[in-house]
Amino acid sequence: MILIIIAITLLANLADLLLKLGANESGGSLSDPMAIFFTPWIWIGALLGVAAMAAWVYVLGRHHISHAYPVFVGMAFMNITLISWLYLDEEIGRQRLIGTLLILTGIVIVHLQSRSPEKPTPPPTKAGAGD
Repeated sequence: MILIIIAITLLANLADLLLKLGANESGGSLSDPMAIFFTPWIWIGALLGVAAMAAWVYVLGRHHISHAYPVFVGMAFMNITLISWLYLDEEIGRQRLIGTLLILTGIVIVHLQSRSPEKPTPPPTKAGAGD
């Protein structure tokens, strides 16, 4: 599961990066909304976003959302922080770096917990049945 979620997260984050590049190229303003429609980065980012969403639906159909979603969101946060630093020259301060490492720790904990066997919950009993 974790490898699929990582791949989906990378795809979704690539879509986000392309949307950001497209927004920068088109002026990022609604004063000329047609510029958005003529910016290739926005179209490519949107298509990758739809592909990521379809793959995410596949994961949700096969895994507990309480395990998959924290990993997805945490990975997305870490990836976007790294991408924005590497490709968009955004600064990462010490507090953000510490927070990102704490999120990584949380992802590892959630993933390890999701791999441990869960105890089945007994079905609810009806009050007064068989009394």
